[in-house]
Amino acid sequence: MNFKSDLRFNSRFWEVPDAPYDPDAPVCDWPNCDGVGEFKAPKSRENLREYHHFCLDHVREYNKRWNYYEGMDTADIERDMRKDYTWDRPSWNFGTFKQAPGSKGGGFKDDFGFFNQDGTFKGEPEDDMAQFDWEERKAFALLDLKPGVTLDELKARYKVLVKKHHPDANNGDKDAEERFKIISQAYTLLKNVIVE
Repeated sequence: MNFKSDLRFNSRFWEVPDAPYDPDAPVCDWPNCDGVGEFKAPKSRENLREYHHFCLDHVREYNKRWNYYEGMDTADIERDMRKDYTWDRPSWNFGTFKQAPGSKGGGFKDDFGFFNQDGTFKGEPEDDMAQFDWEERKAFALLDLKPGVTLDELKARYKVLVKKHHPDANNGDKDAEERFKIISQAYTLLKNVIVE
């Protein structure tokens, strides 16, 4: 019989041999058991670092019966579980910090200007362009206008830019012709957007 067949058919070959007996090993804490207590189990919820030593069969039995939350009401269980969310460390709700009146900074530095002087959150910055899509914003920028402009102001700005960039005013320059086309498209887009 060769070596490979021994590995394939002899299942006892794969089993780990029994560990030698250790006279200093703890004895199983289960009543009337003389087994080796090689498995630890916590003694109580209050003493999680003090252990019983059990053999494999008895640690399984202990784990089936042991209830960490035994004797606690629902509020105590929820409080205990909530402590686990922050690894049993104190924490505070964001935004509860208030600066002392007259103090500068008050314990934190607000480089981006998210907070008022009293420490309250400013909220979203107001954006006049928020109601417009990307093409409309681009058209406002191209004509150098801001939201809230009237139709008459739009026409006046368009006339100024047409006189400046019209191909006839620039001796037939191709770049001026392209700028004129883009300005005309922006004017047409904004003319339909501006409501009076």
